[in-house]
Amino acid sequence: MRRNERGIALLLCIMALMVLTGIAIGLMYMTDSETLVNANYRTSQQAYFAALAGLQNVRQRMTPGLSAAQGLLAGPTVLPGTANSFVYVVNPYDSNDTVKLAQIQNSANQYYDGELKAELTAQGISTWPQSSGNYVGGNNLTAEFPASNSSLSGTGPYMGPLRYKWVRVNWKTNAATAPYCTNADCSSSKTSPICWDGSREQVAASTTSCLPPAGGTPLPGLTPVYQLTSLAVTSSLATRMLQMEVAQDPPITTPGAVDSQDHVNLQGNLDVNAYDYCSCSCTTSKGVTTCVSRSGKTCDASKYSLYAHGTVDPPNGSETFESGQSPAIAQNQPWPYDLTNLVNRFSQNAVNVTKSPYNWTCTPQSTGDPLNCGNQAAAGTGTMGTVPASAPLSQVQSSDTGYQVTYVPGDVRLTGGWSGFGVLVVNGNLDIHGGFNFDGLIIVSGVISFTGGGSDKVNVNGAIIAGQQSVVDNTLGGSANIQYNACALPGPNTAQPPRSLAVRELNF
Repeated sequence: MRRNERGIALLLCIMALMVLTGIAIGLMYMTDSETLVNANYRTSQQAYFAALAGLQNVRQRMTPGLSAAQGLLAGPTVLPGTANSFVYVVNPYDSNDTVKLAQIQNSANQYYDGELKAELTAQGISTWPQSSGNYVGGNNLTAEFPASNSSLSGTGPYMGPLRYKWVRVNWKTNAATAPYCTNADCSSSKTSPICWDGSREQVAASTTSCLPPAGGTPLPGLTPVYQLTSLAVTSSLATRMLQMEVAQDPPITTPGAVDSQDHVNLQGNLDVNAYDYCSCSCTTSKGVTTCVSRSGKTCDASKYSLYAHGTVDPPNGSETFESGQSPAIAQNQPWPYDLTNLVNRFSQNAVNVTKSPYNWTCTPQSTGDPLNCGNQAAAGTGTMGTVPASAPLSQVQSSDTGYQVTYVPGDVRLTGGWSGFGVLVVNGNLDIHGGFNFDGLIIVSGVISFTGGGSDKVNVNGAIIAGQQSVVDNTLGGSANIQYNACALPGPNTAQPPRSLAVRELNF
């Protein structure tokens, strides 16, 4: 080997070792980075589910049937920007963790509610933190329930206290979710309350409540939509904020004793009394009906005998319509229902007639046709719930004896004297032939036909909602009698938490 080439092999080896060392160090850093990414993702997910748990905890606490001892949480009754319009459920991790209004309103604090400032700004309310007034209120800062720092929460199967810090509860207004406003117009009605009709959210006609305006078009019941906003911060400072919209399903209030989306044919003998049986005591003498308020109630004479989106045949001499409205029949009116959603709402957890104890066979008559459940004879014993001994004079509940929600998934003809109590949902056409006695609400997505009345008793005590043509034809026997009764209609389910309408994550 030449003298001037000595050591070249050693130099090459050293260089190779340096390259390998660099690669090894790079791989090590890559591994550390991947570990950190995984750890960050894990803590971020922990924050996400902690925030979601906070939302669900508060939603559960808003169940109307709870008592104060069970942690009942009532939502604000006034709109954002006024006194006591927000409730904060705070959840400090331990005694060293301070979550109070001072922290929530401090923009330099990790628990700051910056989202609220954005929501108020969109509504034209610029003061937050407030310099005057009291949006939150001294009694509107409440503790999490049950206490998450229980001595059991750190032992199996528990995973330790949840890391959500607070959940804010407030009434939703039109511009609260700007630029996505309920009526697609964020330039007007910014502070109008948002209400739930059981099928969709809508901007309230009133600027302060979900009640329809005085003298306005009758609408189904409305309930407030509440926004629940939850902030979670983990020990590694991973932060997630989620928002949920919730509302109680409103009680069903119909504009008329019979509501029809289509034209109404009137045939045969028919008696429809739209005076609310629950609140009115009526007597008829020499063809004149007089109604007075029942004890402790105010007689509701606001309902129509027939309320139609289409037209109604002129009544003949054998048809009687009694109502506090003049005329008793309303035609070409706005249709207030989304029948698809209404059917879906009540068909959940209902007794399906294709299962026990009915075991009906419902099949399409030909390919592509809707289901047909055929002719179903009661033979004098067919029931869809047990009719009360007397018509309801107080609000019925799903827990009442004999109450049943019955779901028929297709067309059906009922014969032979069926009876029932609760809600009858027919996702198709309903033909009632012969005697029929039902207390409650009948929802039919298709055509409803009466082809035989039965006895002198009221055939339907409650209300009927028909999606298509409503045909009343009693020429085959007896008379059909329909008595409006608000107490027989389904009320709010106080044993269930408010319905979750939407869930989204917020960037802040």
